[in-house]
Amino acid sequence: MPFYQGKAEFGKHNPKPRKSCTKPTKVVESGDILLSVRAPVGPTNICQETSCVGRGLAGIRSRIPESQRYLHYYFKNIEPWLSQQGTGTTFKAVSGGFLRELEVPVPPLAEQTRIANKLDELLAQVDTIKARVDAIPGILKRFRQSVLAAAVSGRLTEEWRGTPDLIGWKQKTLLDVIVSKPRNGHSPKGVEYETKYRNLTLSATTPGYFVPNKFKYIDIDIPDDSHLWVKNGDILIQRANSLEYVGVSALYMGVDNEYVYPDLMMKCRPNEQIVPEYLHYCLMSCQVRKYFRDNATGTAGNMPKINQKVVSCAPIMLPSIEEQKSIVAVVEKLKRFSDLVVKRADSARGRSNDLTQSILAKAFRGELVPQNPDDEPASVLLERIRGGSR
Repeated sequence: MPFYQGKAEFGKHNPKPRKSCTKPTKVVESGDILLSVRAPVGPTNICQETSCVGRGLAGIRSRIPESQRYLHYYFKNIEPWLSQQGTGTTFKAVSGGFLRELEVPVPPLAEQTRIANKLDELLAQVDTIKARVDAIPGILKRFRQSVLAAAVSGRLTEEWRGTPDLIGWKQKTLLDVIVSKPRNGHSPKGVEYETKYRNLTLSATTPGYFVPNKFKYIDIDIPDDSHLWVKNGDILIQRANSLEYVGVSALYMGVDNEYVYPDLMMKCRPNEQIVPEYLHYCLMSCQVRKYFRDNATGTAGNMPKINQKVVSCAPIMLPSIEEQKSIVAVVEKLKRFSDLVVKRADSARGRSNDLTQSILAKAFRGELVPQNPDDEPASVLLERIRGGSR
């Protein structure tokens, strides 16, 4: 039968078996609540078939089958509190004895059903909201890619030019629009103490923009005129990474000589023909990113790499400086818009999580559904349970 060790096998609602067991010692049945009792404490799933569980899970079944959904929602309601109750130095956990002593509010059976039905309805709506919010990053990623594609193909400034024809646009290579050939950096061994030399790591440019706190200290002497220093307006290109990230670039707009760059990056500096931001848009466009991936080399087990020749020959569509500046202004405006959407989506995600707990708390305060004086009292239900009958 399926064997579940702990939270690692949990799905959204039901666990996904990874292992099986031929000599089960602790068995749960279909419909039982699976409660994670060990690192982390509190999350739940519903078992779908007779299964064996390990020490990381507890199986919980209501004496009254009609109460099972209500009981599951109760554990969802107290999950934040349960997560704080674990004890132990290596793994935080709660015991079976602790669980058996938990107090559960028991309304009339008919009201339990009304509460569970209402929670099914409301939390399904919250899940729909969460799914839509979670889809926003993917939508924005495609939006940004479309903006860059439009920017470097001339579509973004057709109205500015007054024509769809690429008047004044020229096909160039990266080498045509930079001061000198792109050069590799240097990656000496990092040290644990602070020095004046900060060597960037790949993660400083992996997002496609510069992240200032991603560096290691190194303890070597680097002359002030060394090419290793990063200066305002430089572009850093990852020459080695996974295929998804090889060739990713970032534009550095900061203080000169704050950082040196590593061997896994190349650095180039735009010349007078091209605006730095526009060159960065070109390098991050789908066309150039695909060019880098298609021309990357590497053996099994090694990072794909692009060499100086490949980087130098990257295709660049070059309009006039005036049109480049217009493109940069439009892209930056759209970028600010997408950044605002991201902030609002993050806020909505947090509110939807709060909403779930707020709805659950209201349910178990007796405020979510109307109470009916004609319902069989919970005291009668409890007496039947104690008497061993339904």
